[in-house]
Amino acid sequence: MIFLCDKNTDNVKKLQETIRALGLDGKIVVLEDDGFLPNGILSPYEYFVYCQTHNELVEKELFFDFIEVPEYWRILLINSAVGGIYDMDTKKASIYFTVPYENRNVQRVEWHTEDGWVYKIDYYNKYGLKYAGEFRNREGGVDSKVYYSDRNQEVIVEQPQNGIITLLERGAVKNFFTSQNQFINYYVKEAGLEDKYVLFVENEEQFKLLDFKPDGKSTWEFILFSEQALLDKYIHMGGENGYRFCAIPESYPVNQAKGEALILTASDRIEGVEELIQALPEMIFHIAANTQVSDKINRLGEQSNVKIYPQVSPQELEQLWGKCDFYLDINHYREIYDAVNMAHWHNLLIMGFENTVHNKKVLVERLIFPEQGSRGMIVKIRETLNNPDIMEELLVEQQNNKFEIWKGALELLEKEEK
Repeated sequence: MIFLCDKNTDNVKKLQETIRALGLDGKIVVLEDDGFLPNGILSPYEYFVYCQTHNELVEKELFFDFIEVPEYWRILLINSAVGGIYDMDTKKASIYFTVPYENRNVQRVEWHTEDGWVYKIDYYNKYGLKYAGEFRNREGGVDSKVYYSDRNQEVIVEQPQNGIITLLERGAVKNFFTSQNQFINYYVKEAGLEDKYVLFVENEEQFKLLDFKPDGKSTWEFILFSEQALLDKYIHMGGENGYRFCAIPESYPVNQAKGEALILTASDRIEGVEELIQALPEMIFHIAANTQVSDKINRLGEQSNVKIYPQVSPQELEQLWGKCDFYLDINHYREIYDAVNMAHWHNLLIMGFENTVHNKKVLVERLIFPEQGSRGMIVKIRETLNNPDIMEELLVEQQNNKFEIWKGALELLEKEEK
């Protein structure tokens, strides 16, 4: 099974772990190669470029002082994250380092004119080679992007303005593509990757890869969407065989059942929150928002067992996922930060109400309470806090839900293949 993704994102890392957790024989191909792809992640650019590589490639980093520049030009350190290339006192380029910055290894070099126009960007890879160059116009758009062999020969030339991709071999044109889909189809055949294909859609730009047929159906048999809004858009377009991505870790963190609950919200409409706070003084409620919060939410923060996080930062949110053991899916309106999936990934026990849950299939059915059913939720929270065996039983059932979701989707895919 081949999973086709846009770039190497956090979701793709979770997909890689999910494939291992499910025991699937799956490969991940990304369409944007940053030169530092981890083992197990493939790209068409890496394949065609390395097919024309003359020397054995060994991973090594390129220290910024070792970039080749004309004689008498200087390379200087500007700050901890950036260096510069100078001709006398005229700055010709900025050098940007890979993380960690203190190692001062090169990720890209941006060449610019004296008035600040960045006309070319050279990208370097994990082998310390310049593997790509991007040529830009005055408006900041990309006129072309070229991928090079280890001997600086052009291998792939992309022209984003008209969607044309040219494949070269030893300087001569080998093939010519008028769309990315043509290029992808050629790549999977050349690389021997012909198999079942899954498209992983993480942004609206990727809808152009759906390639709908005249009957309105996509040519893809199986499509994963990172967000419910993207899946809903696909369904509205008449698409079929779309599924929301359910990430499964290879192993779940231990849930300590300490009595700390997280609520993520974009509004101050949180079902039954006052009753929960008053009835469970032993529980700490962490309420985090992606915006400033209203006076109503701030008043909740006056309670000794409530902590409020307006405009929660990624660092704060990551700490909250590690600290809490319950996720209460009780906010009305839209879900933020892919909350239910993230709660599942971090092994928080998820509870909600019929009128608030955002990803019902992931929750244990008996942990979805009727509207205005906060009393039942309170009883169940106390029960789990007082009995570790019940907590563990519910967590195992919750974990199994995602396996069942994947099982059903994969069985449908197999059925359609026959």
